[in-house]
Amino acid sequence: MDTSIKTQTQLAAVKQFNCSGCGNALEALNPRAQAVACPYCGSVVDVRSETHEILTALGKPERHPPFSFIRLGQTAEIEGRPYQVIARTRWRMTYKEYWSEEGETGYSDEVWLYDEWLLIDERRTYFYLVEDREGFSRSEEIVPETPTLLPKDLRMSFYKAQPRQIVREYGKAEAIHFEGESNYQIKLGDTIRFASMKDRGIDYLVEWRLNDTEDEVKEVEFFQETPVSRRKVLEAFSANPEIESIRQEEAKWRYIYRVALATCILLGLFLMRACTDGGDPVFQQDFDLRTITDTQGAISQPIEITQPGLFRLRMEATQIGQNTEMFVFGYILDAQQQAINTLPGEFYYYTGVDDEGRWTEADQESVLTFRLKEPGTYYVQLFRDISYTQPGVVRIGVYSGVMVTRYFIMALVLCGLVLLVAWAKKG
Repeated sequence: MDTSIKTQTQLAAVKQFNCSGCGNALEALNPRAQAVACPYCGSVVDVRSETHEILTALGKPERHPPFSFIRLGQTAEIEGRPYQVIARTRWRMTYKEYWSEEGETGYSDEVWLYDEWLLIDERRTYFYLVEDREGFSRSEEIVPETPTLLPKDLRMSFYKAQPRQIVREYGKAEAIHFEGESNYQIKLGDTIRFASMKDRGIDYLVEWRLNDTEDEVKEVEFFQETPVSRRKVLEAFSANPEIESIRQEEAKWRYIYRVALATCILLGLFLMRACTDGGDPVFQQDFDLRTITDTQGAISQPIEITQPGLFRLRMEATQIGQNTEMFVFGYILDAQQQAINTLPGEFYYYTGVDDEGRWTEADQESVLTFRLKEPGTYYVQLFRDISYTQPGVVRIGVYSGVMVTRYFIMALVLCGLVLLVAWAKKG
C-alpha cells in the first residue's frame, strides 16, 4: 500500500437527500448504490425512489462502534489515488480454528468480530480494508486456477504452483451491523460460509452464499488478504483533520509508556534489593530453649537503638534435632518492658529416606519487619510451647536499614497497570 499523503478532497456525490427516518443529510457516491444505511438512526433508505422510503431499520449505530479511527466519509490516498470511505459492515464469525501443540493437532470453536470497510475512488473502483482488534488487512478479489470450497481433507490451494495448505479457519460469518452505501438491500443476518488458508504470510479465502433453503450454492468469491500495518493506514488517512489529534494522543501515551517502563525497571531493582538485603546488624543473642518455658520467658540483653526507622527481627533455629519441631513466641519490648510487637516462630526439621533417596523438609527462620519511631533501649522476650517444642537453640538478630518489600510490590503493580494501558493506547 503506497501511502504518500497529499491534501485530499472528498468525491462528488451522485445523489444527495435527507434521511426519511431522522432528517439528517445523506448522500450516495456510488452510482450503483441501491440503499444507504443512515449512520445516525440506522434506517436503510431507498436511494432509487423519489420519496426515499425506509426499506428496513438496522440497530443503533452506537451499539457497534468502529474499532479504530476510521469513519464514513473519510478520505485516504492509496497507491497514489484518492479514495473515500462509503460503507462498513460488521461481521460476527462462528468458526473452527486449527491448532497444533506438542505434536497434537485439532480444531477449536471460536467467535470473532471484524469490520469490512468499503472505499471508492473517483473512477468508482472499490478498495476493501478489513479491520479487527488485531489490525488491518487489504482484501482483494482473485481468480484462482484451482477453485475449491471446503475439501474433505481440509487442505486446499488456489494455484497450480501453490502447495496444498491446511485450512486454518472455516465456518460462517453473519452481518450484525451495516452503515453507508450498498449495491443491494442489506439486511441483518446475511450469512456467508468461508474457509481460509495461509501461504507465505498471506491469507487466502473462499466465501460462498447459499440459497434460502441452504441446499445450493448461489454465489462464490475468492480473496487474498495482505496484512497492512497501523502506521501505514494512519499515513493513508492522514489528510483527515482528526488523524493529527490521534497522533498527538498516541505520542503522549508513548511517552507515558517509556516513563512507566523505566519506573517498573527501577522498582524491580529496588524490590530485588529489598528481598536480598538483610540490613545492618544491630544486635544478636542466642537462647537455649531448655531455660525457657511457656510461663517464664527469657528477656534479651538491652538493644540500643540510636536512630528511628525500619528494623528487621530475625528469629532463627540454629540448633534443632532431626524429626523435631519448635514453637517459639517473641515479643519486642520498649524500655519499660511493655510489648510493642510480636513475632511467632514455628520451626521444624524432618528428614528420611524413600525410593528417590534421602529427603529433608525444614523451616528454621522467621522474620518480622517493624518500625521504631523513637531511639532508646528495647528488648526481645521469648516464650516457648513446651507441649511439643524440643530442646534447641534460637538466635535473635536485629537489623537496621531495611526496606519494606510490600510497598515496592504495590508500586510495581500500579506501575504495571499504567504500562499495560499505555501499551494499548500508544498505537
